[in-house]
Amino acid sequence: MSRKQKSPEGNGKNGVVPAIRTFNLTKVYEGARASQDVRALTDLNLEVQPGEIYGYLGPNGSGKTTTIKMILGLIFPTSGHVEVFGDGDIGSARVKKRIGYLPEGAYYPDFLRGEEILKYYGRLYGLGGKELDRRVSAVMDQVGISHARKRLLRSYSKGMRQRIGLAQALISDPDILILDEPTTGLDPIARKEIRDILAGLRDAGKTLLISSHELLEVELICDRVGILFEGVLQRQGTLAELLETRDLQVEVDGWKPELAGQLPPKGITLEDAVGGRARLRMPSGTGAEAAVALCRELKLNVASIMPRRETLEELFVRVVKSAKEESLAAAAPAGEDTR
Repeated sequence: MSRKQKSPEGNGKNGVVPAIRTFNLTKVYEGARASQDVRALTDLNLEVQPGEIYGYLGPNGSGKTTTIKMILGLIFPTSGHVEVFGDGDIGSARVKKRIGYLPEGAYYPDFLRGEEILKYYGRLYGLGGKELDRRVSAVMDQVGISHARKRLLRSYSKGMRQRIGLAQALISDPDILILDEPTTGLDPIARKEIRDILAGLRDAGKTLLISSHELLEVELICDRVGILFEGVLQRQGTLAELLETRDLQVEVDGWKPELAGQLPPKGITLEDAVGGRARLRMPSGTGAEAAVALCRELKLNVASIMPRRETLEELFVRVVKSAKEESLAAAAPAGEDTR
């Protein structure tokens, strides 16, 4: 059953032409019979502003890869269209030169040297001679692997392979970067290094569209996010707009381990305790005065009170769960309870 997409926030804010904009983008993969058709995307109105990092989120099979392929011009929509900086001719060379792409699990021949890989991709973009040499040096320096330009790829670590992938996506000096799972499988240090590179690209004026299941990484770096489920954009906006304030966190002094058993009956959760200082999470809906009163009952001194905002992971689970319930309710026969 087709479901209309929920309206996204913002349409060409402040008169600025979006870097990426889709108009009622729909993709149906046809089966042998009409009943076997698969609707991958329904009336998608996605908007990515210039110079921002946009996190494109959704469970597997939600339509993220289909969206990316249509932005890249690799597949065609059933209806609707895509614009890149206001240009709707997605298949043209002028549009393709403005986009760099790093697919998930990108593979490069490991018998080539780092600079050889980049020169190969640079030639695909029409670069050559001194201009190509200059771009290879620039992007390798940009992603921090200049020291390894002469090394064979087989000697690269996983983090370095991800960097060469970023360098490949940057070789044409594109305005837009589309990155599919750029930090998956990397250790914490490599993730931090890649995150710093991406932030630096944004600061240099690049626009980044990141598709990822690593929600903590997305929360740390993205300016705005969109959550897709079953081909429908459920939410789109800044994290400040989307994340709800859920409850209060209270830091207290005078904590004793024997108080732990008194917390559950009051609906209080112990989040951390070091010596006589503890951090408590109050029951949902508790105001500041009520939180102080609860701490006094426990003979604890309040050091600080701060609202706790939900995480992106909590938002994601809440939105997807709600959309799934709506989908089940819409598909159920009239009068049937889907709970």
